[in-house]
This record gives sequence, structure tokens and C-alpha cells, in this order.
Amino acid sequence: MNTTTSPGNLFSRLLPGEAKAYAHQWFFTAACIHALLIIPLTILARYGYGPVILVMPTGHAFEMLFGLIPALIAGYLLGPMPARRLAWFMGFWLLARTADLTAPFTWSALIFNALFVTLLARQLLPRLWAAKKWRNRSLVPLLGVIFALAVASILASQLNASLLHRYLIDESVQLFALLMLFIGGRMLAPAVAGEFYRQGIELTARVQPNIEAGLILTITAAYILSPVAAPLSGILLISSGILAGIRLLRWQLWRCRARPDLLCLGLGYSWLILGLILLGWAKLNDNNYFSIVVHAITIGALGTLATNVIVRVTLLHIKQYPSHIMLITVMTGFMSIAAITRMAANLSNHQEILLIAAASGWSIAFLLAFYVVLKGLTTPRTKPARTSAADTRQSVSDPTPANESESDPQTS
Repeated sequence: MNTTTSPGNLFSRLLPGEAKAYAHQWFFTAACIHALLIIPLTILARYGYGPVILVMPTGHAFEMLFGLIPALIAGYLLGPMPARRLAWFMGFWLLARTADLTAPFTWSALIFNALFVTLLARQLLPRLWAAKKWRNRSLVPLLGVIFALAVASILASQLNASLLHRYLIDESVQLFALLMLFIGGRMLAPAVAGEFYRQGIELTARVQPNIEAGLILTITAAYILSPVAAPLSGILLISSGILAGIRLLRWQLWRCRARPDLLCLGLGYSWLILGLILLGWAKLNDNNYFSIVVHAITIGALGTLATNVIVRVTLLHIKQYPSHIMLITVMTGFMSIAAITRMAANLSNHQEILLIAAASGWSIAFLLAFYVVLKGLTTPRTKPARTSAADTRQSVSDPTPANESESDPQTS
């Protein structure tokens, strides 16, 4: 049986009654618009024409980490639900973003951010806790701490604890890196295994649970030890980067040259590896280079993985295959340019030019992702007779993307 969604009244049909809505359609659209607006606004703010929060030392970082990433988490993990319930999530996220930009780090921003992350935690954490393996259950405390930091960092600012406020935001980068390592690995492993399967080869190193456990332990320890033993924390971060590098090498992505979509995901994972090593090195040097190296994670890794995940989930939802879309390569290239130029800006005499180049690369990459999202919203979707993987989220015991329909059936 084939059913289609009319492009003209897609969202208008979602709210009545108990109509089903897909979280990725709503939140990936919002995330792309947020990403497209926030960087140009940051550039304007440098010249006195943008929101005050974006020129504050921690304001830009807060909005990128605790504004953009929770929207991506919601889009990736919430799955289908009644549209009215999803509207509450979207409403509080929009109110939080509005409060942050108009009244940064005030009680209104605290309340709306707290309401959004509380709703998100209540929806996601019990489901994730049902996982049988401790590695999968580790997502629960990880997401819980991230959600709590969104509130704690605003509260610290309200209490005039500026050092604590800065510390909470800066150190949260390690937790976001761990989250990307976890989800990125769970996305890459089955997709690469599926490509190997088509080539008649078996990929023996898939999720690699021992290495994944090592990543969880080393980054967690680095985060805990950071305030009391920064050099040891740095060594642990470098170790985690090496472990992630070994994991990536064992996936043998060079055998997937015909799959640029997988190579682009691998590049995002590579930015994570580089970022962790550089972040560890910065800690060994009293964080003197933190403002430079952190962008390997926040632009190189986050930007690359976010745009690729948005495009991948959108295309698979409408039964199209990312391997056929060369736009992914262009998008990923612009994001790498953005990361390189942003890191170079702090070391160059041409800082303003490089910052504009970085902002342009970021915005172009997300504009291309936004184009795919809009195309996905206006493309009729064919449903098979039985419920497909695109309709339901993967079992919490293996939180890979629900609509990774290209993966090897044996890896499900």
C-alpha cells in the first residue's frame, strides 16, 4: 500500500488529533535554521549589530552547545510521536532560544531551557535505561549530565559565579565529544558492515565494544579529573583520541571508496580524533590553546557529523540512498574549510577574513543540509505494508539510527 504526504499541508496535518509526527523533520529543520542564523549573527555581533550573548565570552559557546546540539539529539532520538506532544518539545526549545538571544543567562532563559531538557530527559532516559549492556546504558548518565549542565551553567551566571560558569561550558566539550563518538560509531559500524557485505567481505570489527568501553572510561575520567589534575586529564584525552583512531582504522574505510557518504562520516569521526588529541595537548599546556583546538570538535566534528546525520536520516526516511548524493561530499568539504579557517584565525594576522571564511563555510554546509531537509519534507514517501525501520527507532539496546536501512541485515 502506497501513501503520500502532500507537501502543501505537511505540518498543518500534524497537529489535529493524535496525528503522528516525525521528530527529525521538525528538529532537523529547526537545527538547520538555527545553525544558518547563529553564525552570521555572531559575526554581526562583533560589530555591534547582533545579540549581546554572541559577543559574551561564553555566550556563543553556550548557544552552539546547549542550543544546537539538544535540537540534534531530539531529532535523532525522539522518533515518531503524536504531533501535539512533539509541539511541546519544539515550543520550549524555541522559547529557550528566544530567551537566550534576547535576555541571555536570565531567569527566563533558565526556566525555558530547564523545561525543554526536562521534557527531553523524561522522554529519552527511561527508554535508554532499558538497554541490557552497561555501555548502552552509559548514554543515560551522559545525556543526564549534559542536560543538567544546560541549566547549571545559566544558574552559575545568575549567581555571578563567572569562573564556574566558564568552566562548566568549556569542560562540557569533552562530554559532547563522547556523545559524538558513541553515536557516530553506532552509525558507522552497521553502515560499513553493510557495504562490506555487498562486496562479499565480512567486517569483523564492528562496534568494537572493548574500545568503546575504553573511550567511555577515559573521557569520563578526564572530565572528572580536569579540575584537580589537568595534566592527567590531558593524557587521558590523548589516550581516548588514540583509541578512537584505532577504532576508525579497524573499520577499513579505504575499502568504501565507492561510498562517499561513509567516507564523509569517517572524516567527521577523524575530526573527533584530532580534536581529542589537541584538547589533551592544550590541557598539558595549561589550556593556553583551548580557544584554537576546541574548534576541531565544535566545527570539524560537530559540523561534519551533524550535517551528515541530518542528510542521512532525511534521505533514508523517504527511501533514498545517501550513497547516490554527491551533495554530501560538497557539504562536508565546506565544513572542513570552516574548521580549518576558524582554527587558523587565532594564529593569523588576517583574523577577520578567516573568520568570515569560516562562517561562510559553516553556513553553506548547513544550507545544503537544509535544502535536503526541505526536499525531504516535500517528497512523497512510500510506505511498505509492514512497519519499516524508518518508522520506529532502533532498539535501545543498540541505539543506531533507526532508518539505517542500508546496513547489513546481519548487524541489526
